[in-house]
Amino acid sequence: MRQLKGFKLSDHTTLRVGGLATTVCEIQSPSDIQDFVHEYGNQDFFVLGGGSNIVAPDHEIKTPIAFMQLVNSAAKTDGDFVEINAGAGMLWDDFVADAVDQGLSGVETLSGIPGTVGASPIQNIGAYGTEVNSSIKSVQLVDGTTGKSRILTNEDLKFSYRFSILKNLTSRFIIENVTFRLKRDKNSKITNYPQVAESLGISPGQAVSIKDLRKTILEIRNSKGMILNANDHDTFSVGSFFINPIMEKDKVPTNAPRYENQSGKVKTSAAWLIEQAGFEKGFRHGGAMISSKHTLAIANSGNATAEDVIELANLITSGVLQKFGIALTIEPRILNI
Repeated sequence: MRQLKGFKLSDHTTLRVGGLATTVCEIQSPSDIQDFVHEYGNQDFFVLGGGSNIVAPDHEIKTPIAFMQLVNSAAKTDGDFVEINAGAGMLWDDFVADAVDQGLSGVETLSGIPGTVGASPIQNIGAYGTEVNSSIKSVQLVDGTTGKSRILTNEDLKFSYRFSILKNLTSRFIIENVTFRLKRDKNSKITNYPQVAESLGISPGQAVSIKDLRKTILEIRNSKGMILNANDHDTFSVGSFFINPIMEKDKVPTNAPRYENQSGKVKTSAAWLIEQAGFEKGFRHGGAMISSKHTLAIANSGNATAEDVIELANLITSGVLQKFGIALTIEPRILNI
């Protein structure tokens, strides 16, 4: 287990904020996890993956950090399906790219999402008609106190919209790997999302090659500033900062977008609520701003602090609550370490 020095969270988070971390351990193998638990399991610690869904504090961070770089993978065939066990530190989009290259379908619309494999089940990442829960078979966890391992099945994880039971568990666990079950199929019918179908020039639900679908998804995400680009501050973000609210039909504001939900309730657009509450693209507070490409993204204009980001988020949630009586929920984790 290697100790990393001079580790600034601002260099390892997509929002580009966060102070110097004094105790950072690089996790490259299962034995490194055990070493980390042995050394730091008697105190609070934090597990860092791609840093794509956190707002890290500006001050010096003394909490021990397990920096996940575990990228091993193994696969086995089961009829028309392939089960892939992927290390938690593998970059999510590298995993998707490999799956598509191998002719395995199920995660192609999740192309371009930042972060790591280990983080993907925690909030049940989703985009353009797919949630990751549809492809996950199980997750292997290591207890951060005892070092003992256990496996949670898809059913155990209690997936729902932007949620899994991992969100409610104590933070004292480390995800070691995730097992996915993907279908051998070079084509995909996950094209019901209107913008996707339009970009492909097809009817919604019509099959296309998974390679063409991945290419289109990447182009769409790039147009919205959702793919990190060192030359574009609009992309210095955690992606969507707010979750689209799900509520009773009669609670949805007049003229607001409505999307039927399996629960019988209706999902509406957080972006629409934010804009109607007076917060336009490019709106700034200190060094933080609403992305000029995507209303749901709070971006770092270049000199933002974590405090700037949190204050802007609070301004937005207060404004939406005052105008519509709707309390927006934020997606990223605000770290208190």
